[in-house]
Amino acid sequence: MSDDDDLEAEVRDLRAEVDALQTRITALESALDTDPPPSAGDETATTEADAAAPGSEATHGSESGTATGETADSGAPSGERNWERDIGMKWLGGVGGLALVVGVVFFIRLAIEAGYLGPLGRVLIGTAGGLILLAGGRYAAERQGYDRWGRLVAGTGLAIAYFSVYAAYGFESYRAAIGAPLWVVMLVLTALVAATAVVSVRDHAPAVAGEAFLLGYVTAYVGLDAGSFVVSPAYVVLLTAGLVTIAAVRPWSRLVLGSVVPAYVLHIAWMNRLEPPEAVATAILTATFAVYAAGVYVLRASDRTDRWHRRLVEATTGLNAVFAAILLEGVVRRLIPTAPDGVAVGAVGLALVGVYAVTGSRLGQQDSAAGMLAVVLLAVSVVLAADPFFATAGLLGLLCGALTVGSRRDARAVRIGGHLVAVGTVAKLLAVDATELPAFSLADPLATAMGRPAAYLLGIAVFYALGRWFGGASTTVPGIDRELSMAAPYAWTATGLAVVFLGLELSGAGLSVAWAVLGLAFVGAGLAFDARSRRLQGVVVLGLVTTKVFLYDTQGLDTLARTLSFLVLGGILLVASYAYARWQGEEPLKRLSG
Repeated sequence: MSDDDDLEAEVRDLRAEVDALQTRITALESALDTDPPPSAGDETATTEADAAAPGSEATHGSESGTATGETADSGAPSGERNWERDIGMKWLGGVGGLALVVGVVFFIRLAIEAGYLGPLGRVLIGTAGGLILLAGGRYAAERQGYDRWGRLVAGTGLAIAYFSVYAAYGFESYRAAIGAPLWVVMLVLTALVAATAVVSVRDHAPAVAGEAFLLGYVTAYVGLDAGSFVVSPAYVVLLTAGLVTIAAVRPWSRLVLGSVVPAYVLHIAWMNRLEPPEAVATAILTATFAVYAAGVYVLRASDRTDRWHRRLVEATTGLNAVFAAILLEGVVRRLIPTAPDGVAVGAVGLALVGVYAVTGSRLGQQDSAAGMLAVVLLAVSVVLAADPFFATAGLLGLLCGALTVGSRRDARAVRIGGHLVAVGTVAKLLAVDATELPAFSLADPLATAMGRPAAYLLGIAVFYALGRWFGGASTTVPGIDRELSMAAPYAWTATGLAVVFLGLELSGAGLSVAWAVLGLAFVGAGLAFDARSRRLQGVVVLGLVTTKVFLYDTQGLDTLARTLSFLVLGGILLVASYAYARWQGEEPLKRLSG
């Protein structure tokens, strides 16, 4: 080989190396402009942060410093980068997806007008196009790092494919032309939803999974047209079980919570439209409640411990319990007409007691929503099952039991449930017992023993006893970071009930005298036992009776009653003042401040 040939060979080699270097530089510049795809370690946090649609899941990892395929130039300010990303990717991508769907619709319309496409062809083309978009979006998200854009395209494709298949049965003209039976359409829709759910779990895409299950609930609604009382509810239970299975792999608590309302709404539609046997409806509702309870357990057993996750799990417990209690109560009343009211609500409450105990013993983190709702639902069942007086007695017994168990076992959720029952009991005494229970009457001792006086005296005694039992105990109010006494609210409530009770049973001068004596009794007890709270309660009651005497008794009573009111009030106030003077002793300021 000549020197010229050697030189040409070396030039060719150098040119090839230069071309290779230019190719690599171009690739590097392109990568810098679009940002590299997310790393495997950041995949979960990135994809879960992208889940903005309903049914998606919030991130539980730190997103600071995480590089994704959708972030803009890192050198730009964060505000500008987010604004540019939202406009350039989210809005343009969303509008682009919508425009694509509209374009497909117009294309199919043109093909129909030209006679090229019949109903079957439209269904097939729409399904194929949707599946292509679904696969393309997944490829862009997983292989090229365009996570948000890829999920958006995949979701658009899933919707196009789903509703294309749905048209084969959902539109009467299509159904008549194609002749597709309902079970075939449901089978294809189910396969599409199941495959999408599996792929979304593998790709860490909760938004796509949420859309798939939402469409699954639409499929269950379509199943109502079958005229069978089994298809739709069984389908809903299977969907819910699928969500729980996914929760065991991916703790997407928002996905589980977002499915509670559609599931129970479908059950309501099913019962209203097809009127199934009560036994079947009871079994289906019980199964749904149990599956969601299992889902809550699975979510609590996961590695996620952030506050947002815990709140979503507790909200799932609450929604599940409320829907199940309301629907089961109506069904059981028809199934067993002789059963007392509130049986189903009480059964759900007892089931929540089991959930609370199991999560505490097995997981070490008790389901606080279950513990609180268990007490509340048991209280509701007591109110529904018993007459007003016995309901009040039952509520007071449940209140004492819940506070005792909550304090002895350090079960804060049970204590909170007890406090809620206390509020409900007071409301019942004021709104129901005050008007529906008979007043004091010497002519009917039995009615008096189970009437308004007995209910109020029992409530006053229990609240005073609880105030004394709590003693110096206190609790921290979340968000306030202050220690508040637990005894004072019960003691003051008991005093308020005593004032109301006297106001219901007495009137005129007799009421003024009774309030004045009550106030003096509290002042005397507070001075004797050096209890500031009792003294203040007495002063408040004396202030109330003073206001009544000067504003009402001077106008609403006759001369004799008015004179009696003023004489008794004046004497009692002087006695109270003298007692205070005696109690202060030689160092009154020091005594009062203590």
